[in-house]
Amino acid sequence: MRAVQRILPYTKQLVLYALYDVLDSEESEYDKAENGGIAAEVTVYGNRSGFTLSVSEQPPATVLTVEISAPYGGLSRQGEQRAVDYLANRVEQLLENELKLSVMMKSKGGNIT
Repeated sequence: MRAVQRILPYTKQLVLYALYDVLDSEESEYDKAENGGIAAEVTVYGNRSGFTLSVSEQPPATVLTVEISAPYGGLSRQGEQRAVDYLANRVEQLLENELKLSVMMKSKGGNIT
């Protein structure tokens, strides 16, 4: 199984919000996994696969782990790696974009909710 970890400079709560936002935007099905993580079925690049995702706090950072647990039949090892990278990148990019928007709004005197 392919997995990727991202060390992120955000709180666990913020990373979880971003993760659920990405899962919702991908129209995935997800639920709590037995290990306390999130079990999700997500279509990535046209292939529906099962993933296990987890977020853990390791101050001063938060660790996001994405693992492909049930790859689409016929998906190559490179395809599996691209799928886990895609989901991890989506979460990281969402957090970075929100941070940039927040800074821009504050510098212009606006409020962001």
